[in-house]
Amino acid sequence: MLRRVLAFVVAASMATTGCASASGGRAAIQSPSVVDATTMGEYVQRIPSGSRVKVERTNGEFMRATLMKATTQEIVVQRNTRVPEPPIQIPVSELARITLDQGGGTSTAKAIGIGIASGAAAFFALIALAYAISD
Repeated sequence: MLRRVLAFVVAASMATTGCASASGGRAAIQSPSVVDATTMGEYVQRIPSGSRVKVERTNGEFMRATLMKATTQEIVVQRNTRVPEPPIQIPVSELARITLDQGGGTSTAKAIGIGIASGAAAFFALIALAYAISD
């Protein structure tokens, strides 16, 4: 009887672990809309130099960079890459979106690590429970 209950618990725990997957539905990618260059120019001037930003251009290119200089006509950014690259000048008219990069989001590796840790903890808890009941 005890083996059947334990087998049921192990089977149920293995069957329900797939419900906690990190990948959800993906949003459809939309092409960037055209924004007013004067409004965008005023906005980028308010961002402090040295800030980490996400830049999306009207041609669909996306980059994470550090803002070096911003005027009403153009911005100068340096890409955040492993190998240093020269600064890039981007006209404000080519900007679709620029936002501050918070950088504290959940990554896929972090989600996998959490899943492995919780699975290992559940496994050892079941082993301890089975050992405690078998005495």
